[in-house]
Amino acid sequence: MSRRFHYFNVFITKNGNATTLQFSDFIEQVLLINWANRIRKINLHPTSLFEVAVPVVDQTCRVAAIGKYRQQVKPYIGDINTDTAKMINNDIIEMVTLVVAPMTRTVLVEFNFYGCKVKDIEAYFNSFFATNDQNEQWGVIFTPVNSDRSIENIRASNDIRDVSLKMNTSISSFEKLLATSQEPNRRNTLFGKLLNLIKDIEENTDAPIVNLSFGKGRKRKIDLDAGEILKLIELLDIDNNESVQSCRVEYKNISTGKYEPLELKNVGIRSDVILENDNGNPGWDFVGDKILEKYIEKKRPGSASRLDGKISYVKAKLPDLIEEPREEHAVPVQEGQRRDLQEDNLLALHD
Repeated sequence: MSRRFHYFNVFITKNGNATTLQFSDFIEQVLLINWANRIRKINLHPTSLFEVAVPVVDQTCRVAAIGKYRQQVKPYIGDINTDTAKMINNDIIEMVTLVVAPMTRTVLVEFNFYGCKVKDIEAYFNSFFATNDQNEQWGVIFTPVNSDRSIENIRASNDIRDVSLKMNTSISSFEKLLATSQEPNRRNTLFGKLLNLIKDIEENTDAPIVNLSFGKGRKRKIDLDAGEILKLIELLDIDNNESVQSCRVEYKNISTGKYEPLELKNVGIRSDVILENDNGNPGWDFVGDKILEKYIEKKRPGSASRLDGKISYVKAKLPDLIEEPREEHAVPVQEGQRRDLQEDNLLALHD
């Protein structure tokens, strides 16, 4: 299955100023922290840096795996040759691969619908810095590398042929979005009608993930109103609302005169795709190698050097990291074998 990744510049900051410190050195220090303290609760989910590897193709780079645990709504496992379906007792980990290129201060982040988002990755790494000294505030910042296409391409076109939405109705932000859409002044708009339809589909199918597409057709009596679609996109707050998993449009590019698809989730951020037409399920390290190969093939775009003159770096020494998580980030970790999993496995043996 194809994988998309996004380009970011990454900086370790002190009092809001970018430092000369390298992110690759920082994550290797995080990896030295024992597991019970390295795993942190971020945005309600246990999250942790799992491994950091040195890729053969460029040993100045690092490939890292950061995972988010899904402890609810677990899928089943089975065998396609039988009608057997078994519940998964162990925790489910959604892994995201990071490729760090320290020479260009660039990090390439795999996009996973269910995995950590960039803001969660930032929050995870920032949880290792002390916050009690107002004179010394540290942080990790991911700055998007701008794409050559953005929502402005859609605004300039005024000709949208198709729109496809993928929504996760089980996320709390969907309920907030739905409530907003049903306000009296929005209920009968495209925004209100679509959100109401998505809710109806979810209730009638009991499926939390809803895919909805609409567009022009030869038998349509009216064209899609580009202005109303742009308003819909604005109200969906695509990049900040996790319930919107995808919003894809097909529009007429005024530069080429052709209809082109454009994914609007993180549209302003440069991205690339790997493993196209690949039906395998590779591990995070293989994904990282392929991301790095694509990055090198593209001549290493997005270097922070393009920001020279806009950023002044200050020399700094990495502070001691906070090994024991603060209360809001603490995740209870049992010593030895998990008692709850042992009980589940015993029940499974009797089934």
